[in-house]
Amino acid sequence: MGQAVNVYRDLIASAVNESPEAIVIADARKQDFPLVYVNRGFEMLTGYANGEVIGRSFHFLRGEDIGQPDENAIQAAVSSGESCVVTLRNYRKDGVMFWCESSISPVKDMETASTHFMGIQRDVTARVLLEQRLITSDPMVGVSNRHHFNQRFADVLVYTRRAHSGMSLLKIELDFFEQYVEQYGQMAGDECLQNVGDCIAGLFVRTSDCVAHYGGGDFAVVSMSFGAGALRQHAQKLCDRVRTLGIPHNGSPHGVVTVSIGGVHCMPTQGTSEEMLAGMASTKLQAVKRNGCNGALIIG
Repeated sequence: MGQAVNVYRDLIASAVNESPEAIVIADARKQDFPLVYVNRGFEMLTGYANGEVIGRSFHFLRGEDIGQPDENAIQAAVSSGESCVVTLRNYRKDGVMFWCESSISPVKDMETASTHFMGIQRDVTARVLLEQRLITSDPMVGVSNRHHFNQRFADVLVYTRRAHSGMSLLKIELDFFEQYVEQYGQMAGDECLQNVGDCIAGLFVRTSDCVAHYGGGDFAVVSMSFGAGALRQHAQKLCDRVRTLGIPHNGSPHGVVTVSIGGVHCMPTQGTSEEMLAGMASTKLQAVKRNGCNGALIIG
C-alpha cells in the first residue's frame, strides 16, 4: 500500500512539473508569501530558474508596477481564504512585460486554515492586446485612439516617477493637412492618415510605446525609456520615412506629404505633469512649423 502511494505521489509530482502551464506554490504562513515551488512551465514562461525564485515573494514578477486593479481581488481572496482569477502585468527576467492570467487557490489544513496558495499562470498577452485594440483603437487609422492615449500617458508618467526612469512624448502633425483634404478629398485624406499611421506604428513597436491618432492630422507617441538621443534619431527617421512614402501634395511647398514633430524626453519628478510635458512638446512642434515644417525638434 505504502509503495503504491509513493508511486502515485511521484506520478502527480512529475505531471505537475511537466505541465506546460506555469504552476507555483507559496507559503501562506510566512510574511509576503514566499514561493516554495515552481515548475518547469514557470521557468519557461518567465525565464527564471527554480533556484532564482524560491524564497522570493509570490508577487515579485510585478516588480515596480504596483497598484494594478486586480491586486485588490488578490488581497480580498487571500484574506478570506478563497480562490480568485486575476489578470496582471508581469515581467520576465529579461524585463519584457506580459499579461498573466493567474488562477489562485488556497491549500488548507485539517482545521481549514490556509497553509499555502497554489497559482496556475498563463500568458494571455495576445488575448489582452486584441481586446485592448478592439476597445481602444481608432477604427479608421488602426492605432490607439485619443482616450486610450491619454490613459497610457497618465500611466507611463506614474510608473516612471516611481521607477525613477525616463519617458518620451512626441506630438506629430501632418503638414498642410487641411489643404490636402480640400484638394484631394476626404477619402484620400483618410487613406493618407492610414499610411502615415502605419509608418509611425512601424517605427514605435515596443510594448511600452503607444501610438495614437489624436484627431485630424495629429498623432502622438508616448513611451518609456527612450533617451533624448535615441528619440531624436527616431523622430528624424520618421520624418524621412513619411517623406519617402511619396504621397503627392501640391498644396505643400515640399510637393509630398510631410510631418512636423515636437518632442520631450525627461526623468519625471513629482512636479512633472501631463500638461507640462504636452506643453513642452507643443512648443517644439510650433517651432518646427515656423521653420518651414518637415522636421523635428526634441528637448531633453
